[in-house]
Amino acid sequence: MRRFLAATVIFFTAVFVLPAAAAPDKATREAAERLMTTIGLEKRVDTMVQLYLTFLPTETPAQQARAESLRQRAPGAGQRFRGSVVNAAVQSYSKSEIDALDAYFASGEGQRLLTTAITRAVLGLGQKGQVRANDILRPEDLPRDNPALQAAAAKYPAFETAAKRELEREFAQEIALITAR
Repeated sequence: MRRFLAATVIFFTAVFVLPAAAAPDKATREAAERLMTTIGLEKRVDTMVQLYLTFLPTETPAQQARAESLRQRAPGAGQRFRGSVVNAAVQSYSKSEIDALDAYFASGEGQRLLTTAITRAVLGLGQKGQVRANDILRPEDLPRDNPALQAAAAKYPAFETAAKRELEREFAQEIALITAR
């Protein structure tokens, strides 16, 4: 179950975290918020969290206590996750890059790529026991004929780093509960 949550975090981190050179402005933040809505990030995370909670082991009193603590913290996880990813996106990408990602992920081709990325995450988890960045979103999967998307793809590693940092900070208590032995 820890691997499932890790796969979920890595997937959304991989898809949504972007690096930037300038300080974020209001327009960039608004663009990042629109991108999260286009992707349906909050709803997807809340769905995955509920699935994870459904399959938590509860055989021992310690597992039951951990599961109950996680269930109490679950409401709002999608919104918190979204906020962390927005912060990472505005740190990593320019408004034009975020707008290009938003337009792409709103398209049928972009939605197919999201589905493929989710499938890779699930299959990677099942086959290898852990998910790696290339199991999720590959920057080379983005269309090469769009300079803004290619600029975003080039900045993806920095976005991923920023997203992991934001998510680790926001979800420190949940991570501690999940990884407790």
